Amino acid sequence: MSVCEMNEELHYTAENKNAGFLGRVPCVVQLPFQDYLDSIFKSREEYNIALAEFGVDWLKNVFETCDPDVLMGAGIEGFVSEPEIEKRGYTRVHPELLDNPDFRDFKDPKGIFDIYSCIPLVMVVDKMAAAGRELPKSFADLLSPEYAHSIVFPDDGHMFDGIILTYVHQVAGDEGIKRLRENIHSIVHPSQMIKPGGVEGKPFIYVMPWIFGTIKARQAYMELIWFSDGAPILPVVVTSKNTPCAESMTKGLFSKKAGEIFRNDGFFPSNVTDVDNRLPGKLRFVGWDYIYREELPEIIARCKSLISGDDPDSGNK
Repeated sequence: MSVCEMNEELHYTAENKNAGFLGRVPCVVQLPFQDYLDSIFKSREEYNIALAEFGVDWLKNVFETCDPDVLMGAGIEGFVSEPEIEKRGYTRVHPELLDNPDFRDFKDPKGIFDIYSCIPLVMVVDKMAAAGRELPKSFADLLSPEYAHSIVFPDDGHMFDGIILTYVHQVAGDEGIKRLRENIHSIVHPSQMIKPGGVEGKPFIYVMPWIFGTIKARQAYMELIWFSDGAPILPVVVTSKNTPCAESMTKGLFSKKAGEIFRNDGFFPSNVTDVDNRLPGKLRFVGWDYIYREELPEIIARCKSLISGDDPDSGNK
């Protein structure tokens, strides 16, 4: 079974429009996290949990029918910059419970959000396909001409544009995106990458979430590499209203047991203060200033256009 195969029965709480907690979480941890919610809430009607959603519209759709006290979601564009968040009075609650040392450089200067957990990306290299080339070490190496047409990138409908493109564009602009385009061997779902022979040809480098990387690295001649300049992350963020309901809920949601579900079941490092994430290296965050930009969806759309070759003559912006 794929790490992301889910039973349809897990989606039933998504109809709970009056739930105090609304969460959209990665598929790997949805079932164990839901089991944990059952242990801290009196009724399943108190929470609304489903698979992570992305893009600029999902939260607008939520607010049409829901007004949760605690809101959790994954992604970079759309969620954080949604103006309705501030209008409804969402803020940080219990920051002392989300103060893990692995995340202390990633605090929201506006005091609205906390990173709750994250999906870090790693590299796995096929040493039999090195052809005399050095093994990559840093995120910047992904743009090296040495790895032309040699890198497999992950995509699940969001991961490629939500992590790879934003991080590359932040540090290297349009020209970085164009260099990245030259190095792409293919873009496939991570579950396809971990299948022996799941990617045609002999790519040298696979970029994938940490949990998939640990599986891929068990295959012959494969080696997992943690980015020397920090593993780029897709953040799972949380924000709450300053209400008694949120005060009570967040004490359970921000517990060590909850954090360890994300770390141990999903290989998603946790910002819960007392969780030992056992990281091989540091994490890398694109930054709040970047994801608060109102034009971020347009930046991502432009990057996707450059990757597809639709805008080859544009200058760096």
